[in-house]
Amino acid sequence: MATTMRFSGRLAIVVIVLLVLAGCDALPQAPSTPEVEVVAPGVEVHTRSLGSGEPPAPDLRFISAVYELSPSGVLPAQATVTVRMPVPIAQIYVAVVVTRSSTADPWEYLPAVVAADRTSVSFTTTRFGYFGVLEYDLDQAVERFERDFVDGLAGGVPQIAGAPSCDNEQGARGEGYSAASGPGDALAWCLGEGNAGIRVLKVTNRRGYPLLASHRGMDVIENAVDWAQWPSLSRIAVGDKAVIAPGGTVAFNADLAAGASAAITTEADDIGHSLYALHATVTALVQALTRFAAGSGVRAAEITNKILAVQSCAGSLGKGSGDLVAGCLNAKMITDVFGPRGFLLAPILAAEPVVAYVAGQWKAIVDRFNGNSTYRVEIARAKPAVDLSVFAGDWLGHTRSLTITPDGHAKEHVGDGCCHPIVDLAFTVSAPQGTRAAATATITVTSVTLHDWVFPQSPPKIGQTATIKLANGVITEPLAGGTYCDRAASIAGICGA
Repeated sequence: MATTMRFSGRLAIVVIVLLVLAGCDALPQAPSTPEVEVVAPGVEVHTRSLGSGEPPAPDLRFISAVYELSPSGVLPAQATVTVRMPVPIAQIYVAVVVTRSSTADPWEYLPAVVAADRTSVSFTTTRFGYFGVLEYDLDQAVERFERDFVDGLAGGVPQIAGAPSCDNEQGARGEGYSAASGPGDALAWCLGEGNAGIRVLKVTNRRGYPLLASHRGMDVIENAVDWAQWPSLSRIAVGDKAVIAPGGTVAFNADLAAGASAAITTEADDIGHSLYALHATVTALVQALTRFAAGSGVRAAEITNKILAVQSCAGSLGKGSGDLVAGCLNAKMITDVFGPRGFLLAPILAAEPVVAYVAGQWKAIVDRFNGNSTYRVEIARAKPAVDLSVFAGDWLGHTRSLTITPDGHAKEHVGDGCCHPIVDLAFTVSAPQGTRAAATATITVTSVTLHDWVFPQSPPKIGQTATIKLANGVITEPLAGGTYCDRAASIAGICGA
């Protein structure tokens, strides 16, 4: 009996082997798990594997085949696609989904949801075409971000604008005006003359991020911000500080009283530090996109402007690194401003090492900002060696007289003999220059009374200006009276009998 059972067992084994070798499917099979599952309401889905794909950049690699889903084009409703991985995705890697409508199109990025056991990746789409799953090394991306961030703080300070132009720069330095600036090259500037003869200081921001400038003693005449290009700057204007856009120019009224000074200073304050750090971060992210072959057409200044235009970011400026990251650099913000390419970047900024790194670099940010972006332009007007008092007094000439008050109001009478008046003038005296022995001043006619004008030149007019000169006790007034002497010069007979 035992022999019979052993023979029956051997026979059964032989039969099974023969059936297998013959390819018979009579045996029950374990159900296979498809590589791709698609849930697309109302659509008959066809999936075709195209084998391994060529990644768009060396820092990315495909971890799935490239698949074609059809029918191609827009779907009537959103579909959910799940791709099962041959091996679990390692924790240090970030998975992203790429898609395109045809093989001639560039890859676009979609957000990926990785299963808890990291054996599958899911995503949603509203159109079919080609797709695949990529991964990149997060540790490597973080390390490169940190290096790019430091480069953005140090050697990556852009010089995006040249010097502004001013009219009559040489003349603007007259009448005791002087200017000094530094350190560094954050601002380019010029001092010249504007409309109505006022002095104008123009300053241009040479950095790739906005600068805040205090302007003690000088009012803003014009701020040439392109508000269509930089609408965000209206959100960060603080108090009486001027916001100078990247490459933008602001004009200030630099007319000063004698002995006065005024200054433009880019602020080394908390908001300035935040703007600087934001610019360095965005620059590093754009560099990361370049490594992913996704940086074409992306400009750091435009991205910074979009971020600053969001209220949550504007409200976080000046509050330190934590608020800056939470308000300006969160995952939603990154995907909003960078578009689909932001799905590559969001995991980098969300990584704990990056958040800690930015916080740890805050002192360096402050130091770098103070070195690269703090700048001062000071305008001064020296107090003249003489003042109006040197012209004050009673001055005499033959049949003429001139009286000047200490505050610069003058009355002049010119006649021909005792009873034949020619002209009576009133004018103001201003802008004295020189020394007490040899001085000049500007006169401006305020009143003219003509009696019998007999001189060959045209008579004076209200508003007319001229320069009077004082030397050796004699004033020369060119409009009507000629020369006027003080007491000593009169006794010497210099101004006529």
